[in-house]
Amino acid sequence: MNQPERFEQLATAYFESSYRASPTSATDLGIHEYDHLLDDMSQAAIRTRIAELKTFRKKFRAHGTRGLQNGATTDLALIQNDIEVELWFLDDTRDWETDPSYYVADPFFSIFLLASRDFAPIDERVENLTARLEQVPDLLSAARANLKNPPHILTEIGIEETFGAIEFCETLIPQLAQELKPTQKLQRAVKNTRSALRAFLVYLQDDLTLTSTGKLGIGSKQYAKILRNEHMLPYTIAQVVAMGERVFQATERELAAWAKRIDKTKSWREIIAKARTEFPARHRLLPAYRHEVKRLREFVRERDLVTLPPEDCQVVETPPFDRALNSFAAYIAPGPFEKNQRGQFWVTPIDTTAPRAQQIEQLEAHCNYLYPVTAAHEAYPGHHVQLVRANQVGSRWRKHFSSSIFAEGWALYCEELMNQAGYYSDPRMRLFQLQDRLWRAARVITEIGIHCYDSSMDDAARFLVDKVGLSRAAARAETRRYIAEPGQPMSYLIGELEVERLRKKFKRLPLKKFHDLLLDSGTIPFVLVEREMELKVEGSTFNFQP
Repeated sequence: MNQPERFEQLATAYFESSYRASPTSATDLGIHEYDHLLDDMSQAAIRTRIAELKTFRKKFRAHGTRGLQNGATTDLALIQNDIEVELWFLDDTRDWETDPSYYVADPFFSIFLLASRDFAPIDERVENLTARLEQVPDLLSAARANLKNPPHILTEIGIEETFGAIEFCETLIPQLAQELKPTQKLQRAVKNTRSALRAFLVYLQDDLTLTSTGKLGIGSKQYAKILRNEHMLPYTIAQVVAMGERVFQATERELAAWAKRIDKTKSWREIIAKARTEFPARHRLLPAYRHEVKRLREFVRERDLVTLPPEDCQVVETPPFDRALNSFAAYIAPGPFEKNQRGQFWVTPIDTTAPRAQQIEQLEAHCNYLYPVTAAHEAYPGHHVQLVRANQVGSRWRKHFSSSIFAEGWALYCEELMNQAGYYSDPRMRLFQLQDRLWRAARVITEIGIHCYDSSMDDAARFLVDKVGLSRAAARAETRRYIAEPGQPMSYLIGELEVERLRKKFKRLPLKKFHDLLLDSGTIPFVLVEREMELKVEGSTFNFQP
């Protein structure tokens, strides 16, 4: 057996072990052999997985890159990096001890996928969905055994997600009843799951809340590992903060200058505040986004900005269990191994039980001059185009990886790209797009401030309100996200700067060719994308621009 064959054999064994360790992740990928199982989060299973990962680490290190082609060396680097990140999560930060979301949001997302993706006959999917529901009580028992002194914010989010999971259970059978008659087994599983969730909710509210005094920030040492291992960035924490501050200051100046073009007597904050009062009616929110997505797709096609893959983008309401962290919009990509490449653009509906003032504030987040920017970010030419194209990458192993710094960097870059292409038909749209960029720069400053420099959530929220113009409610939601997902919020701006850096480096390429080459490697860290782009350009016969 030669070296490439040994690598394929070892990679196959590694990913098979990953599917067994996380059946819910396998479902998301479009691997369906384990759809009847939830992840085993018992401490014994976690210890077994840690030992398994350490064994694979040794085997891949011993294998090395000798005899591998360029694409395979990238795959090897990705796998080795993946092992380090999972070990960091399981054995270093031990997030499974401090974050209730792993026991609520993640499993119910996997159940939602079985209900919503039509990869198999409905009765087969419901059988597996029922089996997963039957395992929820045991999973929540593992949560009680594992959770220890989380930060109070994570417990607060867990409580909201548990409420959402209960609501999801209440709507599940009516949803499925549109396609088949619910079995007694399914009805019993839903009833038992709902009871287990209610008991878990009491535990979170009455017990865990009392001991939720854990530190909010993960500290500089752990954050540096995110930059190095997860994002594979060459920058220090201080350099990343400096990048955020530089863009923040430049964007402030650009906002002020652009506001003068619109109304010389008003600041950009005043113009935006007035523009926010123009929004779709509550019942017209989804139709407005659906119409915008169609317009964007046609615009991108006509301007020939990037090669569009065969795909479909469905605009739907955010499921109840995921609204605690996704208060506005999000994109859910189709699994890379699914035949049907239909992505879902989630739009969080207005909470009709909230006070009227709060409902108005929620609608203002979808104002007429902002939702086109949001749709460009989430759908065309943003996440939907990029992630569906990544699903077509030639390497089977490459399809397993999803770098947030690449995905979010591309999507934020697309907001500016649509400005350069002339899509924003009203100057106020450009103002909102610039505010979005200011907000992403502020994320770098405030997120790292909390995790590395002991800034408080109140300090971060105040900065977002005073300097970025977010509402207090939006600022609080932002800072909660920083605690829940360290390293993800900063990835938007830093990723966009990496795209811009590569665009300058490959400036002789026609714009569409640059975009296509950038997206051809998959959703992987930029250092690996850049290496592959260099090799392709060096051996190419492209018609370079003068």
